[in-house]
Amino acid sequence: MREILTGYHAIEERLKEGTIEGTLFIARENSRITRLLGAARKTGIPIRRESAETLDDLCGHRDHRGAVLIVTGAATGRRALSLESVIASLPTDRGLVLVLCGITDPHNLGAILRSADQFRVDCVVMPERRSARDSETIARTSAGAVAYVPLIVVANLVRSLVLLKEAGFWIYGADAAGEPVDRSKLSGRTALVMGSEGSGLPRLAAEQCDALVRIPADGHVDSFNVSVAAGILLYEARRQQGFFQDGV
Repeated sequence: MREILTGYHAIEERLKEGTIEGTLFIARENSRITRLLGAARKTGIPIRRESAETLDDLCGHRDHRGAVLIVTGAATGRRALSLESVIASLPTDRGLVLVLCGITDPHNLGAILRSADQFRVDCVVMPERRSARDSETIARTSAGAVAYVPLIVVANLVRSLVLLKEAGFWIYGADAAGEPVDRSKLSGRTALVMGSEGSGLPRLAAEQCDALVRIPADGHVDSFNVSVAAGILLYEARRQQGFFQDGV
């Protein structure tokens, strides 16, 4: 098993983890790649200079900008987290968990993880099945945020929602038929549930929600893109939780 990363941000953030095994391939020299070389030397991974055509073959496209990082072996995966351990580490009166139900577009998932990093989401929960799996696109779109966001992949999403409720979380599902989100109380232990790009919230997940919320808007199209909606909802939750005043 191996992980292929392109894009300066994604490679740099992955190298900052400091515990990876793999190889950095470069095909040119510029200031951004010089920074990558420095990070790779600190990490201790090998560096290979190859032609641009070789890098094309390694990652399957030409949009690598002269750098490809291949992470190999057991170090490919990050340390596994459990939802129970994350919940136990949080304050008893506050927290923010993002639950993703079937986000299959890696660009959307990457953008959501970027927002999750910016708003310091305590963890993102997603199912093993019907979730995006293109690690390269996710890492590139997230601008490297995937290296920082606690990501928990579960076999049973409904069971995770039940666990959150038992731990005192209020579950809010994003749905166009919901109440305006600014009228909802998101200041305590809060879990936001986002449905898939096409079909929205699955029935079983919706049944676990304490309330449905929507983003007030007055445009001509039906709804926000799921990654944009996730960012807006996360902002509102953190605003109510005082994130911008005390830097939670």
